Amino acid sequence: MQPKLDISPIESYIDEDILIKVTGCAANTEVTIQATTYDEKEKKFTSHATFLANEQGVVDLAVQKPMEGTYDEIDASGLFWSMKHTDARIDDYYEKYNADNISVTLFLIVDGIQVDSATITRYFYKTSTKKESVQFEEVKGTLFYPVVKGEYPAVIILSGSDGGIQEHAAALLASKGYVTLALAYFGMEGVPKDLENIPLEYFQKATNWLQKHPFVNGKIHLIGYSRGGELALLLGATFDSYASIVAGVPSAYRTAGMKNGIFAPVTAWTHNEKALSQMKFNYSISTMFSMFKNWLLKKPISFLSIWKNTLKNEPKNSQARIPVENINAPIMFIAGGNDQLWPSAHFVKKMEERLQRSSNPHRYLYYENAGHFLAFPYSFVNLPANVYMVIGGGMTMTFGGSKAANANAARDSWREILAFVGEHSSSSTIGAG
Repeated sequence: MQPKLDISPIESYIDEDILIKVTGCAANTEVTIQATTYDEKEKKFTSHATFLANEQGVVDLAVQKPMEGTYDEIDASGLFWSMKHTDARIDDYYEKYNADNISVTLFLIVDGIQVDSATITRYFYKTSTKKESVQFEEVKGTLFYPVVKGEYPAVIILSGSDGGIQEHAAALLASKGYVTLALAYFGMEGVPKDLENIPLEYFQKATNWLQKHPFVNGKIHLIGYSRGGELALLLGATFDSYASIVAGVPSAYRTAGMKNGIFAPVTAWTHNEKALSQMKFNYSISTMFSMFKNWLLKKPISFLSIWKNTLKNEPKNSQARIPVENINAPIMFIAGGNDQLWPSAHFVKKMEERLQRSSNPHRYLYYENAGHFLAFPYSFVNLPANVYMVIGGGMTMTFGGSKAANANAARDSWREILAFVGEHSSSSTIGAG
């Protein structure tokens, strides 16, 4: 028999498990499986793993540990999350924002010869979900909702410091039985270019519009990540409009605005036409020297030390603290203990202390070994896990964690998010496929 790939299912949602086997091998044969995919910028990502066929001539990725490869644990999804950008010195960020399906091609290699291949298709939504562009007054986004008419809970998804919209995430969540709005607020056509002077009233207008959608049961949930997590908490503390809030790796403070993708001395948020106070950064000479040294040595650069210097005098930043105790909705906090962009675990712990007496059923998810990109809407276990980003000039930034730790956190937190939001929704249609 000729060794061949046995994959089931060949087409699936991005969050579904896939069974990958090799059959038809001679007993104890070494086989290698390579995986290849491309991100939206056409960057190529690859992985590989070598296995030893059992006495029946079968390799089963769900129960076997690779002998060697880009991952080293028993994990049927290992070939997906361990993929790296082939042209980067260390690795690069896998970019995915739109809701188009993804193709991953697997190659089976025996004795250095390719003997079989197969292409897997992963979906974020199918024909049971409808997609619509949203543009009214200054509000812009993309809406996904079930085709079957009903009364569904709704979710607004807020992007982080990259701006734009997370269409793929909104599409996947809509396939679970939600009306989901990927809401833009900067960084794309039709909204401000930079994260500067963004009025909180903009989000309230979008919330009120979504609440009146004929398919929405009145329940509106917020899911924000990084700067979007900061924003979600700020909105919850300002407006009593949300059934629950999921804040992924958030700040506990209002932080500075951004120009051209980097922090700048400008106001991020306004309310009632007034600028909201924000943290003042403290840049030490030793920190800047260390970052410059790492750049010269071509080592990944972490921004964590800037935040540690800034937080040394936390009372000075008290005026910029987000008053999470004013939030009436239950909150799920998600943090990475090895977050190198900012100290999300420290921030969440501070907020947990403030909420000790809250009667709301808040949840706190701490992933000790994970970094900044560890959860929905930015991370999926069946996509390349993000640790590094090439930011130009020979400089690579690290967001922390490892591919394995970030993927494991993405797997666990996705289940937790679905359970949490579902628990605080009152629709029997939750979980529809």
